[in-house]
Amino acid sequence: MSRYRCVIQAGSAAAERSNELERRLGEHHAGHYPGEAVSVDWATVPAGYMFTEGRQSTSSIVSCTLDHPTTFASREVYMRGVCDLWTEVTGCTDHEVVVAVAENIPAASLATKE
Repeated sequence: MSRYRCVIQAGSAAAERSNELERRLGEHHAGHYPGEAVSVDWATVPAGYMFTEGRQSTSSIVSCTLDHPTTFASREVYMRGVCDLWTEVTGCTDHEVVVAVAENIPAASLATKE
């Protein structure tokens, strides 16, 4: 199962719209990987604990671990879609959302042959 981990701030537009964001992230994932399950976990940071340039941050961090290998091009399209839906739902700019996508590669496949 692929997984999202979203770090948002208490009182932010993302916190207020987390149900819609979760629904849209699931739809986005299903559009790219039909039939594959995805979970969304939320970490809400209390106000006053995230800062950008000495001011209260308005950013969100959206990290996704895919349960299969991808290509650079497909990850790029996937990430752009996450950023687009996030900005559409929250009203934030591209500069206020950090999107990261990684692959969950089993440790056995990373072992080097001797």
